[in-house]
Amino acid sequence: MTTVAAPAPARQLAGQRGVMSQRGWWLLGAVLLVLAAALVRLSVLQRSSWLLEGDDALSALMALGIMDGDRPLMLKNQTYAGAWEPYAMAMTFALFGISRVSAKLPELLTSLAAIGSTWFLARAAAGRTAAWFAAVLAAFPPVYVLVLSLKPWAPYTEVVVLGSLCLACAIRIGWRRAGTWTALVCGVCGGLAFWMHPLAVWYLSAAALCVVVRVRGARLVRIGAIGMAGFLAGALPVWAYNLQTNGATFRFVASGTQGQTADRWAVLSAWWNNDLPRGVGLWHPWGDSPSALGWVMATLVAAALLWALFARQRPVTRGLDGVVVLLLTIPTLFALSGFGGPALNPYGFDATGRYAPPLWFALAVVIGAALASLWRYQRVLALLACAIPVAINLGALVTTDPIQAFQSPYWDRLPADNAPLLKTLRSAGISEVWMNHWAGQPLMFDARVAGQPLIAYDWYDVQAGGIDRFPEYRARVEQASRSAFVLVTDETEPDLARRLRDMGVTFDEYRVPPYVVVVPTSRVVHPSEVTAALDYRY
Repeated sequence: MTTVAAPAPARQLAGQRGVMSQRGWWLLGAVLLVLAAALVRLSVLQRSSWLLEGDDALSALMALGIMDGDRPLMLKNQTYAGAWEPYAMAMTFALFGISRVSAKLPELLTSLAAIGSTWFLARAAAGRTAAWFAAVLAAFPPVYVLVLSLKPWAPYTEVVVLGSLCLACAIRIGWRRAGTWTALVCGVCGGLAFWMHPLAVWYLSAAALCVVVRVRGARLVRIGAIGMAGFLAGALPVWAYNLQTNGATFRFVASGTQGQTADRWAVLSAWWNNDLPRGVGLWHPWGDSPSALGWVMATLVAAALLWALFARQRPVTRGLDGVVVLLLTIPTLFALSGFGGPALNPYGFDATGRYAPPLWFALAVVIGAALASLWRYQRVLALLACAIPVAINLGALVTTDPIQAFQSPYWDRLPADNAPLLKTLRSAGISEVWMNHWAGQPLMFDARVAGQPLIAYDWYDVQAGGIDRFPEYRARVEQASRSAFVLVTDETEPDLARRLRDMGVTFDEYRVPPYVVVVPTSRVVHPSEVTAALDYRY
């Protein structure tokens, strides 16, 4: 019998079906990965009661202002962090109602978007297989990185997403000769990242170096001009804000760099001992962190970095080098800029840990590339090597106290629920209070959710030199005919109670742990009369 070959169109159709089937499996895998990542994040948020700390609540309160007609370009009374999150929250409030869940939803989506941006960066730097390994590592990051990626305190995670896309485009321009549109996207993403936060300069520096090293002649001029045009467009809110404020952002950044009086080696040492270990999953501050697992993670990270630096078939640059440059840029600029100085604060605050997450997302690309190389020879071993850091990171979630994890690094005594305090204030007829802003701002947001009028002002912190986040609220509390002092303490008799007795002022006292509510009844008491009894203990 003679075998007749299938017509060419039939073979082509079969090949197309095979490609479509393969793409379908990849798409299914991507959907399942994102769903698994979302479930992990939702579990952590649910266990934390969707807690909003002071800075988170500031963004949420700004979102309420946006719904009432405000149009900020930067976070309230800050000159360097873009007001993207309040606008995103305003949209979710309009769609789903005002709640803690709605306030956290934009950052949840951004945390998931970081999986995609890491995939794109790894795809550009090291290929498709590396991209999938990197995406898995981004989906299940160290618990410290995971928690910070879900906090709407400032657009740090947005910088990771946009900065990764910017660097991915730069790598494509440098090593794959991508053209005009890629340069434009590179610039726009870089500009938007710069609006979000000046730390975008980490990504911008690495991206610029990739282009300058790899592109030559007229093409460099053309790509540079298009990229710069995109950057100027993406960072338009920065230019508009600085026109309004006579260059406030640039004056702040310049003064921060020039005012970096801390020893730079000490700053770098603090980064090495604190931010680096937390950012790469060696330990976390919210539960048990077995040192043995930390050493395993450190070994995997070190092996991947050594492979990236030295495992080359020939001494030429490659796309992955752009990510390595980013990893080198982070500690360098951290130590040289004013943003690194707070790492040496005398109070032991975790003042710079918020700058650590970019480390993991960049390392995910490097580790993914190393695993892709191993995949060519030992697929089972590559899968096992990928599973180890994922298992360590997920295991850390079990030992993490979610309520503690979502507290502010500056003040960590927020309760999971403010409803009992709001009920007490409502029963006492109080709608204006003096209290510290770390507790007061979340309380104001929860009051708005409950439909209860409440204004809180932190008089003590402002008079001590702190940021006056809501200066318009001071007069409202001062003019109130009946106001209260809300302290956060478990003292049997707070200093304020003794001071009021010495002044001959009668008062009512309510205890709603961890709060103590003191309501002067014989006359209105201004906080300037009892300053010493309102210090940072409360």
